[in-house]
Amino acid sequence: MINYFSIPADFQLEKIEEITQLNKKYREQAKIKEVYGQITVGNLVGSGRANDLLPRVDFPLLEAYVRKLDEQNIDFNYTLNTTCLGNQEFDQEFSGKLKDFLKQLDYIGVRYITVGIPSIIHMVKQGNYGFKLKISTVCQINNAQKALAYKRLGAEMIVLDESINRDFKSLKNIRKAFGQQVELIVNVICHKNCIYEIFHHNQTSHDCDCNKLNKSIPFYSHRCMLQRCENPEDLLKLAWIRPEDLIHYNDAGYNIFKIQGRQAVENGNVLKTAEAYMMRRYDGNLMLLLDCFQPTNTFIANLDNGMLNDYLTPFYCQEDFCINYCDKCHYCKKYMQTHFDYNKIKETFDLANIFYREMDENF
Repeated sequence: MINYFSIPADFQLEKIEEITQLNKKYREQAKIKEVYGQITVGNLVGSGRANDLLPRVDFPLLEAYVRKLDEQNIDFNYTLNTTCLGNQEFDQEFSGKLKDFLKQLDYIGVRYITVGIPSIIHMVKQGNYGFKLKISTVCQINNAQKALAYKRLGAEMIVLDESINRDFKSLKNIRKAFGQQVELIVNVICHKNCIYEIFHHNQTSHDCDCNKLNKSIPFYSHRCMLQRCENPEDLLKLAWIRPEDLIHYNDAGYNIFKIQGRQAVENGNVLKTAEAYMMRRYDGNLMLLLDCFQPTNTFIANLDNGMLNDYLTPFYCQEDFCINYCDKCHYCKKYMQTHFDYNKIKETFDLANIFYREMDENF
């Protein structure tokens, strides 16, 4: 089975050739089919990433980039996955501007558009644009019924909620209900079932104007990091999918995968991460791979990927293995204690906790 990947755009025209070369190298087993991103200069609508973490991209650069990708038979997906517009979408003047912008995207050859608000979904479908509609992971599609609801709204593709990446029963049901065009995010770095998630999305949705501070407010990002650093076993609960484990998702009917990391396109190495997934093998610290080799902080725990070969086994062999009640299960904690230096990771996390609490003015 050939695996298809969607990767974040760095908007560097000269690097498109590197994507083409990877596709040629792994053509028998994998292809980067899509690149996604957005403009950040003169942006009308925010997205799932804070504006100040992204490269400066205006519309002329976007147009040139999309056309260059098209020459290499690679699709571009525009991320319009804001979760909040402050009701502006119901204002006639604003909605008119947004419709004009969608026409521009259609004209320059955007193939897909990723959306996160039902009202915008209706706008896209009623506009009869040439691009296809992808539903963002921010919509938290985690069961077959939700998947079907978005299909009825006109979605051609959906990106699933990362929290069910190891719930193979739900994954199979969704795949059966929706069809083949279902995408999974592989390099997940967010805390599973995070209580801050939707509020964090709402906050970053308004970062297109940077709240007049020219920078994103770190309230939720700090708390996200603190949850990741609470206990060493929390690293195992991040719902990531290792390159070596793609085979199990293929068996469940999945071969479309997304690599997140728009915040890492300038200083990280997205293509290095993509290649590891394309060849289905990675040797090294899994945490670096998940961060696209641009760590979010200096408190880096070493999670040797080679020690995780058996970790996923009970999830796909035993139906309903994870009951999302960690205080009762302890599987992840025991695995961490027997396969890694638990105390060393705990020391790193303790330092991270001190750092974030001291620098966060909300504590």
